[in-house]
Amino acid sequence: MLTLNRSETTSALDYNILNTSIQDTFAAIDRFEWQAIEELRVMRNNGYYSDAGYASFEDYCEKELTKHGGYRRVRDLLSAKKVVDTLPEELREKITKPSQTRSLLRLVKTPDKLEQAVAIAAKEKPFPTAADFAKAVQQVVPTTKRATKSENPKTQLCNSVTVSQESHPRYGDSGVIEADAPNHWQQIVTFADGERLLINNADLDAPSVPFPRERNYPPEYTERSLLLKNAINRN
Repeated sequence: MLTLNRSETTSALDYNILNTSIQDTFAAIDRFEWQAIEELRVMRNNGYYSDAGYASFEDYCEKELTKHGGYRRVRDLLSAKKVVDTLPEELREKITKPSQTRSLLRLVKTPDKLEQAVAIAAKEKPFPTAADFAKAVQQVVPTTKRATKSENPKTQLCNSVTVSQESHPRYGDSGVIEADAPNHWQQIVTFADGERLLINNADLDAPSVPFPRERNYPPEYTERSLLLKNAINRN
């Protein structure tokens, strides 16, 4: 990899040298990300986090790895490794970075379909992108809108939503809201494969659904908080 000075002009560089350095840099980024996953697995599986006084692996991730995305990112990285480990040896090399596995994660419980999806994507391109894998998953497990019945159509839910938070395991997947959630800041989403998840409103992209994206507190709670804040300020 090259180390470029700010004053160095591109005309002073040879194309082949610069291109090779760019390729090596990207390969190093991918390699170190997989290495981080292996190190995280060792930390978790052997309980080394307890040596520093952490009660759980999640607690360790939230405290020590906050600037890197905390436990949510770590969970996604470990899930990516699970996808790769489920594949046969000849298909593992088709996945070059953890971010490519988001759409494949739902197929981990059905290894034959996972293998089929990766094979389809690899047939189209030697090194498929995340979008290529997502397209292949749709071919293997097409998303279909589930039909529901209701005696009162006006109060029927079934609002279509899509997971827009990249760190969520079902990022990019669409589902429907078929039931009332236990609170006002989350939704019960049913996906085409039958899985039902309680998902935060902030993780969903559904401008047509009039639900709040943050927690709403009752008026009496807000009033008490304001009185407490005023009392603190007077002191």
